[in-house]
Amino acid sequence: MQKSAEPDRVDALILDWKREAPSLRADAMQVVGRIIRLGRAYQDDVSALLRPHGLSYSDFDVIATLRRCGQPYTLTPTQLQRSVLLTSGAMTACLRRLELAGLICRSTDADDGRRSTAKLTRKGQVLVEKLIARRFALAERSLADVNAKQIEALTTLLRKLDST
Repeated sequence: MQKSAEPDRVDALILDWKREAPSLRADAMQVVGRIIRLGRAYQDDVSALLRPHGLSYSDFDVIATLRRCGQPYTLTPTQLQRSVLLTSGAMTACLRRLELAGLICRSTDADDGRRSTAKLTRKGQVLVEKLIARRFALAERSLADVNAKQIEALTTLLRKLDST
């Protein structure tokens, strides 16, 4: 990821559009273009970390969500879907992959056969514990050139953008 204030690819894109369509307002694209690029770069870094373990970004999000919910590391597919932002069909496929890999086990509620749960297995716990610190370290490295005050300001601004 680019760490300097030097002109970047988004600046080049904006200059091209200013030349070709000067009436376009580019302020928002200055921000949105960089958010998109940074998000893709971070996701690529995380995917490279997970790939040797046979996990996708979504797979890891599901098992990490189960781990961070606390013992007994169990949630319903609906609860997981809200946290990981997957569609119902994508969640079903993800849970199937994780179950086949032995990272979760699924069970049906004894009182209501329509309700199921996903529980992180011991193997899943070990894998999350192995990878989560590395994932957080990737995030730290991506902000290495940003000081604490800037991180706080950026967090506030991004939270505001995310709530709209």
